[in-house]
Amino acid sequence: MRVAVVIVTYNSARFIPDCLGSLSRIEKGGLETDVIVIDNGSTDASVEMLKAYPFAEVVPTGKNLGFAGGNNLGIRMALDRGCEYVYLLNHDTEATPRFLVEAVAMAETDPKIGAAQSLLLLSPDKELVNSTGNAIHFLGFGYCMDYRRRADSLKFEGRKEIAYASGAGVLLRASALKKVGLFDEELFLYHEDLDLGWRLRLAGYVNVLAPKSVVHHKYEFSRSISKYYYMERNRYVVHVKNLRWWTLLVLAPWLALSELGLLAVSFRSGWWKEKRKVYGYFLKPAAWRHMMAGRKETAKLRTVGDREIVRLFTPTISFQDVTGPFTKYVANPIMTAVWAVARILII
Repeated sequence: MRVAVVIVTYNSARFIPDCLGSLSRIEKGGLETDVIVIDNGSTDASVEMLKAYPFAEVVPTGKNLGFAGGNNLGIRMALDRGCEYVYLLNHDTEATPRFLVEAVAMAETDPKIGAAQSLLLLSPDKELVNSTGNAIHFLGFGYCMDYRRRADSLKFEGRKEIAYASGAGVLLRASALKKVGLFDEELFLYHEDLDLGWRLRLAGYVNVLAPKSVVHHKYEFSRSISKYYYMERNRYVVHVKNLRWWTLLVLAPWLALSELGLLAVSFRSGWWKEKRKVYGYFLKPAAWRHMMAGRKETAKLRTVGDREIVRLFTPTISFQDVTGPFTKYVANPIMTAVWAVARILII
């Protein structure tokens, strides 16, 4: 069985020794592995440092293709070589020796598993969780489940289905990718893994956690203001592409109310210019052409209704780095009540 590990680097010099070094020590268990590193136009010593790892094939792009475009380049190379699985690994990770064989073992239990995410633990706080799978909020937000929970408190009984797998450490079935397509490169970064996981479920696949496959992630919640543009824009793009019109109509009042709240937050927190850019994006005809084309592709894939899709949606935001008292004690209870009614109307 042939499996490709795809890593996208971008000014990653400080992460390369741990990431590539860990791959030099993995157990293969009979797997034939390709390690493909896509460098997104690094201006530091990344490409030079990668020469110390001859088992990795390095492909310099000369420019920043984003997380989506960089990974897609590596995935296409893997598919062209006949790989049966593609594992996406973040540059800021350190893999444990059996991470790959355990992920493949989980995926091999069911041909309907489209994505098997590793158990992502933090680094250097290796006793704490980064993600046990990612959650989708009904308003389009995506976040890590069990973030900063103690790993020794986790109990897994049977297979754990997840809404979508984090792109930081996930095994993807090649045949599923050929059916549903790769990352949406228009998204560039943020929510591209959410969109892919959603499309996998629309096509009848499931996303699961592979708890015996462990990867340590030097996760840092970005404080860069520029991220708000991609996060806010992309959650709407994914919703419009993947939800039926009736479902969007049901959610429209709550999306509008949340938009007013977020607009106020953007002024208070200093990222209102990013919010303005989001509005500008949706005024462009090209943006709507892209979303409408995406809807057509989704319709071809769809084997389940939106009620099945939203079964794994959440009404609460439970992510330590963004959840304050207002979210916890006011917003979450209100959204829970709203979702209890709204989901009944979704078919």
